[in-house]
Amino acid sequence: MFSPADIEDIHDAALRVLARTGVLVQDDEAVALLVSHGGRADGRRVYLAEGAVRAALAATPSSFVLAGRSPARDLTVGAGRPVYGTGSGPAFVLDGHALRPGRLDDARAVAKLCHLSPGIDFNGDSVEPLDLPEPARTRRSTHARLTLSDKAIEWVASVDDDLDAAIAINEILFGAEWLRRPRALIVLNTNSPLQVSAETARLLVRWARLGQPACVTACVMGGTTGPATLAGTLVVQHAEVLASLVLAQAAGEGSPFIYGAVSTMSDLRTGAANFGTPEFAYLAEATAMLAKRCGLPVRAGAALTDAHVPDEQAALESALGLSAGVRAGADFVFQAAGILSSFNVFSLEKFVMDEELIAGLRAIAEPAVVDAETLAEDVIDAAGPAGDYLGQAHTRRHARDLARPTILAREAYEKWIAEGGADLRAAATRRVAGLLAAHEPPDDLDAVTRRQLDVYCLA
Repeated sequence: MFSPADIEDIHDAALRVLARTGVLVQDDEAVALLVSHGGRADGRRVYLAEGAVRAALAATPSSFVLAGRSPARDLTVGAGRPVYGTGSGPAFVLDGHALRPGRLDDARAVAKLCHLSPGIDFNGDSVEPLDLPEPARTRRSTHARLTLSDKAIEWVASVDDDLDAAIAINEILFGAEWLRRPRALIVLNTNSPLQVSAETARLLVRWARLGQPACVTACVMGGTTGPATLAGTLVVQHAEVLASLVLAQAAGEGSPFIYGAVSTMSDLRTGAANFGTPEFAYLAEATAMLAKRCGLPVRAGAALTDAHVPDEQAALESALGLSAGVRAGADFVFQAAGILSSFNVFSLEKFVMDEELIAGLRAIAEPAVVDAETLAEDVIDAAGPAGDYLGQAHTRRHARDLARPTILAREAYEKWIAEGGADLRAAATRRVAGLLAAHEPPDDLDAVTRRQLDVYCLA
C-alpha cells in the first residue's frame, strides 16, 4: 500500500514532529540522557533534532544473535529469516467453550507446546497466572518456561524487580559472564501519543547499559491515540520508537534494539481498537518498511484476531496480520500463536492452528532449487508423452520432499467422514492433547544449576 516515497515522507514527518512537537519522557534521568545526546528539554518534554536520530541509527546494529542455552538455540534477529514468538500477556484463557482467568498450569502448557513446536522459536510470557499472588508470578512462570523448554524466552519487564530477577536468573544459568553476549530480550511499550512512561524509560536505560536487547513497541490506535489516518498513525508511531531508540543508544551505545509496532485503527463507533482488519495488515507492512529504511531489526505483524473463539474469523484475520509482516520483511514476529479477543485471551487450540500458518509461511519463504536434478529432463524423456512418473526412481528420491505434519484435512471426503469428520478446531484439540502427553522436559540443566533455579524462583 505504501511506496518507498511514501515511507520517506512518513520518516521525514516523524523527524519534524520530534524536533517541533517533542515527546513527553516521564523520567528525569532519561530526560538528562537525551539532553546530553543532542536533545532539548522543557521540563520532561524533550525535543530531538534530526542529528540525534541519525547518530542513534548509526550506533545501532542492524542484526544481532540472541544467544541460546546451546548454540543450536541461538537466534539471529535481522538476517532475513523471521523469528516467531508465542502470544504473550493475556489474563484469560479459553478452556473448551468457557472463558476463565489464567493459571500457572496454562503457562506450563504453553511452554510445553512451544518446546515441541517446529515453528515457534521464542517463548513469550504466555498467560498471566492469576492463581498466584502477584509478587510470585514472574519468577514462577519464568521457572516454568525455563524448565519445560530450552528455547529463548521473553524476560518479563514491567517493574525494576522484573529486571533484578532476570539478572539473577541469568547469572544462575550462565554465570557472571552472561552479559558478554545478547542473551535476554525484553519487550517494552511506548505510551501513545508521544510519551515514554517512567517505567519504560527506566527499564530501557538499565537494559541498554547492560548491552542486552530491547524491543520497544508502539501501539498507536488511529483516531483515539493517533490521527484517524494510516499515514498520520505511522508518523506518531515512528516518532515514539525513534525517540526510544535515541534513549537506548544514549544509555548504552551499540546495544541491540528492535523497532516494534502493533499499531492499528480504532473503531470510532465504539472506541475499540480492531486488530483483525486490513488496516492492521497495512500498518504492519509499513512498519517493516520504516524499520528497514532505518536499518533496524523489526517486529511487525502478528496472528491477532478480534474473534473470541478459534473459528473461521480467527483463521482469516490471523492469516492477514501474520503474513503481512512476514511478507514485508519482519525479523521478529511476536504474538504469532495463540491469541484471541485482540490481546486478551489465550487458546491452546489457536496456538496449534497458528502453527499451521507459520509452517506455510516458512515453506513459501524457502527458495526453490533449480538444477539438473530438479529440472528432471532425463525423467521427462524417459516417461515420454502420456507416461507414468510414479514408477520412476526420481519420484522415489523426492517422495518425501513435501511431507510435513499437519492437522489440516487432506484426505478424501469419505475417509474424513469415516474418521469422525473433525473440523479444524476439533483437530486442534486432539493435537494439543497429544503434544502435552508427549512432552518431555529438556535435560540440559545440571543438578546444581537446577537446584539454584528452584530455590530462587520457587521459594
